[in-house]
Amino acid sequence: MTDYQVFKINCPSSMSEIVIAELADIGFEGFIENEEGFEAYLVKDTFDAELFYGLCQKYGIDKDMVSEQNIPAQNWNAIWEADFEPIIINDDIVVKAPFHSLSKTYKHEITIQPKNTFGTGHHETTQLVLGLMQSINFKDRDVFDYGCGTGVLGFFAAQLGAKQIMAIDIDDWSADNVLENAKLNQIDNLHFEQGTLDQIDLSKKYDVILANINKNILVSSFEKLAHISKTGTCMLISGFYESDLQDLIVEAKKHHFTFNTHQTKNTWCVAVFSK
Repeated sequence: MTDYQVFKINCPSSMSEIVIAELADIGFEGFIENEEGFEAYLVKDTFDAELFYGLCQKYGIDKDMVSEQNIPAQNWNAIWEADFEPIIINDDIVVKAPFHSLSKTYKHEITIQPKNTFGTGHHETTQLVLGLMQSINFKDRDVFDYGCGTGVLGFFAAQLGAKQIMAIDIDDWSADNVLENAKLNQIDNLHFEQGTLDQIDLSKKYDVILANINKNILVSSFEKLAHISKTGTCMLISGFYESDLQDLIVEAKKHHFTFNTHQTKNTWCVAVFSK
């Protein structure tokens, strides 16, 4: 088994996405964002201190903004079986791991295989989007899942009747996890591509867009998301705080998206727009 290192980095949310992208390029395998910044994980033997602290210096992250912890080799599956609990949403959606036994039946069941210490899709924003998706018509519609992570949103779209789902993410762990989870959920109409919006076919139009990322990535993506939208496209966005909602409404309007509604949980926000 492999020892891991986790670095807890305190930085503004506006900086997290680009720093995470650069850390991924130097060997970091997973990330968990939080209100203070994020945690970054990598195999201990692959850590390059010169590259890491050079990158921190590039973005003005001082050493007192970084803490480090060694995670000894251990049986990750055993830890998850002890600590990872199913998530229940609106009393009729459950997100669980393959090793969970449920005491009752739920209308919608989504199975996610956890990977190491990240990738469960159990953040408040995921729960908010899943809850709001129940009010959206997915029947026979084409869906674009932007920053799909574990694939949980795309799988739920399939359960709600979506015709085809295109899912993309930049992370290596997502590439493996989405395909594994698709099999667990018996989803055969989801296509995954690893990469960014720059790599997708902008001539393809979607009926529903799901984007659970963060404020800055959303703002920079509205133009391309507008290109893959049609009149009447529904866009659900999350990954940001309620205090950022007005800025996002203003930016989305520049690309002909109209704000419809929003919900919040623990200061996190999900919003619905139409084209």
